[in-house]
Amino acid sequence: MLESLVRELQQLNSVFFVEIVVVEETDAEDPIAGVKYVSHPRAGRGIGYARNLALKHASGSILVFVDDDCKVSQGWLEKLAQPLLADDGVLGVQGGVTVPTQSNTIGWAETLLGFPGGGLKRILETGGKWQETWDVSTLNCAYRRSIMDQIGGFDESLAAGGEDNLLAKMVCRYGRCTFVPEAVVTHEPRGGLGKIWGWFVSRGRSDIELIRTRKLDQANVVSLIRGSLSAKIIGCGAALLFASYLVKFTLLLPCALILYFLLQMLRYHKVWRLSRCTLPVLLLIPIVKFTMDIAADYGRLQRLTLG
Repeated sequence: MLESLVRELQQLNSVFFVEIVVVEETDAEDPIAGVKYVSHPRAGRGIGYARNLALKHASGSILVFVDDDCKVSQGWLEKLAQPLLADDGVLGVQGGVTVPTQSNTIGWAETLLGFPGGGLKRILETGGKWQETWDVSTLNCAYRRSIMDQIGGFDESLAAGGEDNLLAKMVCRYGRCTFVPEAVVTHEPRGGLGKIWGWFVSRGRSDIELIRTRKLDQANVVSLIRGSLSAKIIGCGAALLFASYLVKFTLLLPCALILYFLLQMLRYHKVWRLSRCTLPVLLLIPIVKFTMDIAADYGRLQRLTLG
């Protein structure tokens, strides 16, 4: 996938001079022709460390990040850079993300739920218009070199991830970031509940690590509990136990699960309708969402208990 992406980047008919930097964590170097190849030994230092290596070796005034399992198209780079060229107050840009047309039903459910990088959900909700944003993912983004140098790059202590989330919030203290839906890439989905579970367990761990940095006021225990599905389940469970004095608990539990599934389908019905996805995608959305939320809570608890 990496080699395929590099070929696409090399074949872009761009107005810019494009320098491609590839950073690989490996014990056996395998350079790619036509790129600035940077390797570092396997040591579990995290993505933030690798991205900072890329910053040190890149020479451009506009720095573009894209994941190795993405596909780009002609015109993507110009669209991504346009806000930076048009307005000095814009420091960063996030492009749109969707999944390949051949993705399976679970993959389409992922992108309608807004993962990763806002997914197709984010693109559809903008109506094709640029929006100011605090959420920028290095999956598909661009920053001015000057602001990256000023901030000092990515926080390497966030080994589990979330370093791009933190960076975006810090950049927005100095200027604006813009979401450009038409600067779109396709990104391979996880496509299975097992892979989604592992992905969101890691995201849950990164939530705790982000709070521990104490660099963001909005990253705190209160916001974590407010967004936790497990906390909501505990609260609902207490209410169900209280209500079971009046109605049998065995009836309340399945009714609560049915209500949860109906509410999730109602919540995402509009974006599903706009996407023109099949009915099975809408039916799977509650299951995928439940898996994501419980996995994230498990990752948070795991990080808290293991230190």
